[in-house]
Order: sequence, then structure tokens, then C-alpha cells
Amino acid sequence: MSRTFLVGVRGESHNNDDGASRQDIIRRMRVNEPVQLKADPTNPHDRWAVKVLTQSGEQIGWLPSDARDADALLKGEPIEAAVHAVRGGTTWIKRLLGKKSVGVVLRITKGDPDWDRRAQLEARAEKIDERVAAALKIEKSGDSEAAVLAFTQAISEVRSFTTTDPYASAHRRLHAPIDRLSLLLERRKAYADALAVIQEWRTTFDPIQPSKSIVDSLDKRAKRLQAKLK
Repeated sequence: MSRTFLVGVRGESHNNDDGASRQDIIRRMRVNEPVQLKADPTNPHDRWAVKVLTQSGEQIGWLPSDARDADALLKGEPIEAAVHAVRGGTTWIKRLLGKKSVGVVLRITKGDPDWDRRAQLEARAEKIDERVAAALKIEKSGDSEAAVLAFTQAISEVRSFTTTDPYASAHRRLHAPIDRLSLLLERRKAYADALAVIQEWRTTFDPIQPSKSIVDSLDKRAKRLQAKLK
């Protein structure tokens, strides 16, 4: 059974990275116009952030924290969104009255998950989790050389799996072991290799992100590696 609710977009007053005004974009929008919701798990400020985009891909803002469903979006579950209302300075009278900025209210409709599909995706994701778990087990055995190889292969498989089957990849339980591989490489004084692992992770889409504490640790390690390479 589908559920529909209204939610206000946040961040409409900011400009996009390319300098485009979100306010100008919103003023061109119309009621019932479909929009895209795109989860942004690699967002450095919020791993559960969800972008709101026009059909042509222009960002108009973000979903507020109490209305986000990044996990469902990443898993490809049925969610549709459209403009319910554009409020604020959309006419010269409203602008004359001082209501210059505009905002968007979305109408979001969520359908029930397809449980059979979810089970199939989870089964595919489990195989990748098993490779990561096996690499972690090798590290615990004390064989660091074998662990480096196992972690490298596991990370490669995670990336390939995410590229070919992103919805299934979002059902993984384990994040790519970037933290473990970069640590082992640092201990071997392979500083450039360790830094490259972290930098590539930062620029590669992955629906499953490590915890904030691990991300903070990786940021500190990257700074330390950069200092050692100077």
C-alpha cells in the first residue's frame, strides 16, 4: 500500500557548485513537475543526505533530515516525488511585498518494497560480504602480506559489484575495508600506496559507507600520510 506525504525542501537559497542559482531554477518549476531524489552516501557532512534534482539534473536543494530515505533510494525501492507547491516570490506582487525567496514543497509517494526482489539482492550482496569477512579473518591470523592482497581484491570486487549492480550493493552489511588496507600499507611504510587507497575511496561512489569514527580516522591518516610524503 503506497503512502503519500508532503515535505519542504531545504537549502533552496544556496547556489549549486557550478554557480547556478537554485532560486532561478525553482522559479521555472511548475506544480506536479516530477523531481529526482538522489541519495548521496559519499557526502562528507552527512552520509544519509538526499539531493533533490530537476528532471534535467539541476539541484534545487536537499530533503530535510526527518524525511530522508537514503537507504530505500539506494536499494531502488519505489519512491516518487513531484512538486506540490512553489511558495514565496513567484509573482511581482509577492516580490514587491518582500517575499523574494522561493521554496518548494514536494509530494512524495512511497510504495511497498518487493520482498522477493529484496531477497534476491540480499543474496547477491552476501557473497561480497563474505569476501570482505574472509579478508578480515586473514588479517586477524597475523599474515599481513596475505591480508593486504585479500583486502585489495575485496575492495576491487566491491567496486566492480557496485558498478554492475548498485541496488544489490546497497544491501551489503560490510563496508569496503579501506581503513584496514590503508593501515597495513602505512605500517609497511608504503605511504604513497596507502594515501592512494584513501583518495580513490573518497572519489568513488559506494552506497555502504563506514561509520563516522572510521571516516574521521581515515581523514587523520590521510593528513599524516601527506606529511610523511613531503
